[in-house]
Amino acid sequence: MVLNDLFALIALAGALYITIPVLLIERWRRGKGLVQQSMEQNSKEVSISAIFAARNEEANIGQTLESLLQQKCENIEIIAVNDRSNDTTGFIINQFADQYPIIRAVNVEVLPSGWLGKCNALQKGVEESKGEWLLFTDADVKFDSDVVRQAINSAELYEADHLVLFPELLWQSPMEAGLLAFFTMMLGVGFQFWRVEQASLRSYVGIGAFNMIRRSLYERFAGHHALRLEIADDMKLGYLAKKYGGKSVPLYSEGKVRVRWREGAWDVVRGIIRSGFPGINFNWFRLIFATVGIVVVFILPFFLLSFNPTGGTVVFSALAILFSTISIALSARSQRIPLWTLFLYPLAAGLFVCGILLSAIVTTVRGGVGWRGTFYSIEELKRGSVK
Repeated sequence: MVLNDLFALIALAGALYITIPVLLIERWRRGKGLVQQSMEQNSKEVSISAIFAARNEEANIGQTLESLLQQKCENIEIIAVNDRSNDTTGFIINQFADQYPIIRAVNVEVLPSGWLGKCNALQKGVEESKGEWLLFTDADVKFDSDVVRQAINSAELYEADHLVLFPELLWQSPMEAGLLAFFTMMLGVGFQFWRVEQASLRSYVGIGAFNMIRRSLYERFAGHHALRLEIADDMKLGYLAKKYGGKSVPLYSEGKVRVRWREGAWDVVRGIIRSGFPGINFNWFRLIFATVGIVVVFILPFFLLSFNPTGGTVVFSALAILFSTISIALSARSQRIPLWTLFLYPLAAGLFVCGILLSAIVTTVRGGVGWRGTFYSIEELKRGSVK
């Protein structure tokens, strides 16, 4: 029983280790928000290029283009890049471009050697753009009509060179919601989101749904040429923005930017399998540390309570569960996920661990990653990784 008490105490310490950063993230989230009004200059005077790469997005791209067209920002252009789609994505883009002059259609037919498809497509989009600000987004994102204007105003007020908006993640099933709450919590703690505005390069962020950067800063590090083999190109854009002297400011969109990351709970797990191990730079030490920590903090206390525990085991395990629940609840609330999904968090933690372990095993066995129809070896991706 003494051993059970020790394990429960370790679980409690781990839960506190997670909860404190989550509380710091919550305080930071409440401290800043999108700015409604411009401070010194009118946002219509600032030019912005909204750029996205689309591959086989015929189901979503029309709504994304419509929501970008409705932006209350007068000096905006939309660069829609069709990245080798074999559905009607290119046809839809061309239809919109023919009808609306602010949309420019770019078609990529061949992927150059040494490039990931999305990174190459975004670079091609930048080469066709003119804006002072570059807004990188995805082909399945929905925007409120005032969010781009408010983002520019916010960048002006906070003196940002790189501004990120966290989207609201849409979901349909409770298990999908539980996984999203857990995933976003781990992402925020792992990358220390509350410290992003500080100088340290250990904390950075970039989100594919809304990654806005000054062209002058982007060109300072050669843009997507520097990111050409980065699977997590959105995050590494945030890293380079800070490395090259820019001020990076993340904000919550409060539902003004919305996207459904994956199509259901199992698809969320598939997404983790696909990008989990590459997302931590194929680092086995980080993988083992993360998976053991998740099991100890979020799963072990429930097992300890079921094996004839002593008083110490009950107290420590119950406290560990309490603090873990607080962490998940705060993450769920920031994503507008109902708190009744909290009862799923041990299962969500287990699925997350399975996903990232499978990601490491599958990637290692295959010797690399298949991405948008092209295979990349681990060695190639490591060589091209941003340092």
